[in-house]
Amino acid sequence: MNEEKLLKLKGKTFVCIDWANVYGWFDGLKWKIDPQKLFDYLKRYPEIYKQNFYYGKEVGNIKSEEFQKTIENIGFIMRTKEVKWVPVSLEKSYFKKLIKDLFDVLDKIKNSNSELSAKLYDLIQRIEKMANSGYSQTANGEMGYPFFEERQLKEVFDLMSHLDTELKQLNIEISDLQIHLKEPVKRRKCDFDCELVMDIIAEKDNFDCLILFSGDGDYKSIVEYLLDNKKQVIVMHPFGVRGREYNELLARNENRPYLCAVEKLTQFIKL
Repeated sequence: MNEEKLLKLKGKTFVCIDWANVYGWFDGLKWKIDPQKLFDYLKRYPEIYKQNFYYGKEVGNIKSEEFQKTIENIGFIMRTKEVKWVPVSLEKSYFKKLIKDLFDVLDKIKNSNSELSAKLYDLIQRIEKMANSGYSQTANGEMGYPFFEERQLKEVFDLMSHLDTELKQLNIEISDLQIHLKEPVKRRKCDFDCELVMDIIAEKDNFDCLILFSGDGDYKSIVEYLLDNKKQVIVMHPFGVRGREYNELLARNENRPYLCAVEKLTQFIKL
């Protein structure tokens, strides 16, 4: 077999690349995948007739829009939609560790500094109350800003400012907390699970093999469906980075998925 063709494909092959998932591999891999090299490598397989690339676009973000054009120019079939920015739970992402740290300090000083202990306990209670306030909801049902009253914010800000110097001496940093209280911290959200699965179902009569670039265990059900329908499925993922859900499929008596470490393609697709 040609050394440049590491995959043994059984007939017409459809490729689906969940780029958000692939992009998340880069830190662990310590290298990046070059979309152009990936496309060119896969084109070496005459069995591959279609390469879908799933990627969320940020309207108005020049870098995002240019990347989309690049992917289309390379030759991928672009499947995209606009990115949403959703509030991160402040209680889980920002408050929980801070509250724990404050309680740890409180335990250490409660017998030696009653005045600071009382102020710390007051601050903890106020932060916990705010953390549990929840978010408002916009007209279209999306998460809005937290329910923080101006008076409530001012009281917490004043108390934090008063304690800031003393807490810094105890290696507790709270200066960024005010920013997070004023407006919700948001994270990028643009999942393509539904679109990718729908495309596979729509295309299933046209291919014998699916190559899926994603180790996300959420795709286990569609992979199992294809295996039950006598399709070959190759799941690309980094070493050790795949959903445990696939372990069940590896135990099948016949027509198991081929789980392939993307590191095997390093020399062909590395940026």
